[in-house]
Amino acid sequence: MATTHETEQEKEVFEVVRKSEEAVLEAARRWARAVGDAVPVEIPLAREVVKGALDFTEQILKAQLDFSHSMLRATKPTGRRQQHRATRATPTPRTTPRPTPTHKVA
Repeated sequence: MATTHETEQEKEVFEVVRKSEEAVLEAARRWARAVGDAVPVEIPLAREVVKGALDFTEQILKAQLDFSHSMLRATKPTGRRQQHRATRATPTPRTTPRPTPTHKVA
């Protein structure tokens, strides 16, 4: 069950990341214009490296998600305490009547 609850801090981090990416893209565009024809239009090796790095990152994040779910299952209360209480000897009922108070309790 996934939820999309973003805190203000998360929004700020995503905004910083987005602005950083924009700045890097603009720098890359300027570099490409300055270099011109000296660099091939399509750089397949760079695309493969980026794709490989992001695929690897995706695998790491999936492993971390699986680990987190396993940890939550492992630490989930099992109800043993409640079961333990239920199996304890039940108190014996009182055979003598309780004294009746002689004054009113507020």
